[in-house]
Amino acid sequence: MADMIIKGETMNRLIHRAVRRDLARFTDALQRFTPGDRARATALADAFSRFDTMLIHHHEGEERNLWPVIGDPGAGHVDDVAGLTTEHESIGAALATSRDAFGRLGTSASAADAGAATAGLAQLREAVDTHFAHEESEMRELCEAADPTALGAAFKKMGRDASPAEGMWFMQWVGEGLSGQDAAALNGIIPAPVRMISKVVAGRRYAKVQRAAWS
Repeated sequence: MADMIIKGETMNRLIHRAVRRDLARFTDALQRFTPGDRARATALADAFSRFDTMLIHHHEGEERNLWPVIGDPGAGHVDDVAGLTTEHESIGAALATSRDAFGRLGTSASAADAGAATAGLAQLREAVDTHFAHEESEMRELCEAADPTALGAAFKKMGRDASPAEGMWFMQWVGEGLSGQDAAALNGIIPAPVRMISKVVAGRRYAKVQRAAWS
């Protein structure tokens, strides 16, 4: 059970790393944005839409598969999981605000919409930081108190609700920029053939979207 929990905790940490990385890049890109630059505005809107999808699917997967197990009354952590769910709702509200602002920016390329996107990101980063700090400090304890068989089944279901295309994109997103122990950790969780398929199917398109948004 310990190895299973460590792998689940590691994947969660790598996903959190990808979220924090992208929020920092969006913030930096908006600070450098020149009103009227429609190509960059469109690229940022596209990148945010994809980021939005990744984060939503991650949280929906937790709520659908993991929360019922670690929040089972028998595990004694109902209130803790309720708090995590409330934090997800705060992130969802901030995502909706940012989604609307980036959508408008992609059409208008205006300073006003860039400002709205910046404000939405600030709200989102605050909500994300609060939730990630909470989750990262308590997840191991919550998992250790859960039924091991149910927990193993929950971990196996994580990510399987996404479409094949989204799953391939997810692996490029999480793996971007990893090195050393983090890269080794991801390689130990996702089999090499799956990583290769992801690179072939989504790698080139993923790199193109990132260049357009951040370069």
